[in-house]
Amino acid sequence: MLLLHGISASFDFYDPVIPQLAGSFRVLGLDLLGFGGSDKPQSIVYSLQLYADLIHEFLEKTGAIARWPVYGTGHSMGGKYLLATALIHPGTFDKMVLSNTDGFVTLPSWSRAISLPGVRHLLKPLVTTEKMSRKMFDAALYNRQAIDRGLYRKLLGIARDHGAFDTTMKLNRNMPLLDMQRTGLRSRLGELTQPVLIIWGDHDQYISPKIAPVVKQELPTSKLIVFRDCGHCPMLEYPEKFSSAVKNFIFEETPAH
Repeated sequence: MLLLHGISASFDFYDPVIPQLAGSFRVLGLDLLGFGGSDKPQSIVYSLQLYADLIHEFLEKTGAIARWPVYGTGHSMGGKYLLATALIHPGTFDKMVLSNTDGFVTLPSWSRAISLPGVRHLLKPLVTTEKMSRKMFDAALYNRQAIDRGLYRKLLGIARDHGAFDTTMKLNRNMPLLDMQRTGLRSRLGELTQPVLIIWGDHDQYISPKIAPVVKQELPTSKLIVFRDCGHCPMLEYPEKFSSAVKNFIFEETPAH
């Protein structure tokens, strides 16, 4: 089971569900290029092609593709990259789980404007302060009290990383190459034949739950589960429920390995 995180995050976002998933899968995770503990190069061109190639290479080098059925779970931005990998490298995943996935909304024009050099240098000290980072992180959560205090502090520190902020600005500037619609990948979603589970929180303030039925409609082999009283991060807010939903979906028609 490959786990892919969202923007301004890292593999640590899955900490609460890893013990439960590890009982059923060999769990693989990486900090996507530009985030977490991975390198954060500013001189390269970030694109869906780049991320799809890196994810596929990671699965090859860990021996996953050659030895096992491979499943993927992607949260937010990670869901978009999961779909891109499945389309650019067909046959990579046997089943996929998309949690509050990106890829089906258009980034507003002002998001590119704030990534301009002069603007982003002014924003960086403000956005990466603990107060602002906490405010933005809390907006992603509805069931805030469910998260362990130590993990909350850890994830908050990751969100404040200056290098990850620079990567986010770089992604904003490269949006034509990272947009499912503009790259033509969204029009190819009908090519996907593997089962897909869509999970969404009914109080998601980052990617509206109104998008969930759109995702379901565009993925013909998908089914949708909506978590009540949940925000943008179901794996943090309801880890047991999230893990059970993933395992039930994977094994409902597939024998346990």
